[in-house]
Amino acid sequence: MLTKIKEVIDRGDRFLITSHIDPDGDAIGSAFSMYWALDSLKKHPLVYLRDKVPSRYEFLPRPTHLTNAFPHESFDAIFVLDCGNLFRVGEGYEQLKDMGYLINIDHHKTNETFGLINMIDPDASCTAELLYFLYEHLHVPMSLDMALNIYTGILTDTGSFRFGNANSSAFFISGKMLQAGVKPAYVSQMVYNNHPKERFKLLGLVLSGLEAFDNDKIVMTHVTNDMFEEAGASKEDTDGFVEYIKEIRGVEAALLLRQVPGGYKVSMRSRGTMDVSHICALFGGGGHRNAAGCTIEGNLGQVENRLKEALKVQ
Repeated sequence: MLTKIKEVIDRGDRFLITSHIDPDGDAIGSAFSMYWALDSLKKHPLVYLRDKVPSRYEFLPRPTHLTNAFPHESFDAIFVLDCGNLFRVGEGYEQLKDMGYLINIDHHKTNETFGLINMIDPDASCTAELLYFLYEHLHVPMSLDMALNIYTGILTDTGSFRFGNANSSAFFISGKMLQAGVKPAYVSQMVYNNHPKERFKLLGLVLSGLEAFDNDKIVMTHVTNDMFEEAGASKEDTDGFVEYIKEIRGVEAALLLRQVPGGYKVSMRSRGTMDVSHICALFGGGGHRNAAGCTIEGNLGQVENRLKEALKVQ
């Protein structure tokens, strides 16, 4: 698979790199690191992200050519990173297959293998991990710009190495990134200790709506547009909220419902044996056993009831 991707890169010149809407640290770190890797090979890459980079990731070395406007042009190849489903790229995704040779690189077990090349490894800690081995195969020197992005992808997708996906490769690659000049304390400070006060106002509102079910093994809360307005916050301020409620003693699954047009975006986290990717798949979503998401149409009550039924709680 690495050799096939290398052949596409060697013979091409113009490449599009994209990832999912509401990008997280792995999506951004993967896309940005690939930009710098291709740039070092004297190629001409362009990064397209439908949504802007969240403020916590603004410290990352960002591409010279980055756009939030869908590019209506052709490329020698298109890299879709960290996307289990092509539609997660956002509006215009239907056109991608006609715009260039589609390469799908991901670590979600629910990936729909929509590319002409599909480099999928559910055992990888994150997509940034897979890209590290691609860069090795391409013989690309590890620059600090690349290393900062790769390390951030690993750090955030493993929950600072607290999650079950924190495998030996995650630690090995992180060590290599430190050798390339990454300062872990600096990255942690920027990612986890650099929030606006509005985030904490919103968190208070979110926690006040916490509900527990099934003998307190499942907890659910929500954030509505009115709550965003009251706190003066934005959707990126909810990043990590679901992790807070998962930390409650005895909780096996935590759900955060965020209002979006027509319904609610659901983030699920679990620990132990509960497979939340299976629950999300019932609603057209996916992810991992312990971290998954989906979008459900309807008002808050309707969405909550559908989730309770799926979780078999009353």
